[in-house]
Amino acid sequence: MNEQEQLMDNLLNVDLEIIDVVRELHQGNWESDSHRKQVGDLLKIRDEMVQKLMTANESNHQCDCGHDHNHE
Repeated sequence: MNEQEQLMDNLLNVDLEIIDVVRELHQGNWESDSHRKQVGDLLKIRDEMVQKLMTANESNHQCDCGHDHNHE
């Protein structure tokens, strides 16, 4: 698995964890401060992963077709 695939896999796992915590918050009428903080932390981690993935995509100017797609 290359770095981009690993990042995407990690991103999916964080998204699933965010969904689980939001469900718990929803069931508790949004009253858990620890769950709200956890969602905030997870969203920050997710944003950092997305930024890292976007940076990796920008630096990868070649696709599997063999042509250089660098637009300098």
